[in-house]
Amino acid sequence: MKTKFILLTSSLFLFSCAAKSVVADTSKTPAPQEIKVVQEVVSVENAVVPETKSVPKNMVMFTRELYESKNLYENSCNKCHSLYAPNEFTKEQWPKILKSMQKNAELSDSQILGIQDYINSQI
Repeated sequence: MKTKFILLTSSLFLFSCAAKSVVADTSKTPAPQEIKVVQEVVSVENAVVPETKSVPKNMVMFTRELYESKNLYENSCNKCHSLYAPNEFTKEQWPKILKSMQKNAELSDSQILGIQDYINSQI
């Protein structure tokens, strides 16, 4: 008898805590004659990896420092000329190139080293 009483009280408690549903009075609202389902297709451009370019299979996960250096490379070097892909030059050529551009881009030694780390991670 105790178990039945406990089950009854717990189910009443659960029932009282359940979400209440609200029933709208639809007697005054006419039913729609026809329901149209509209789907709109919107093309979205992926700014991170454009669909026109193939994604390399050996993608590198960026650390915070590499990501900041990547942004610095893209935003500083792009002011005067178009960007070169990291693999357009060798690891031996990049330090000389970056050193020659350092003054024009007004970058510190640590910023240049960060950019060099980013470029090396992409080669």
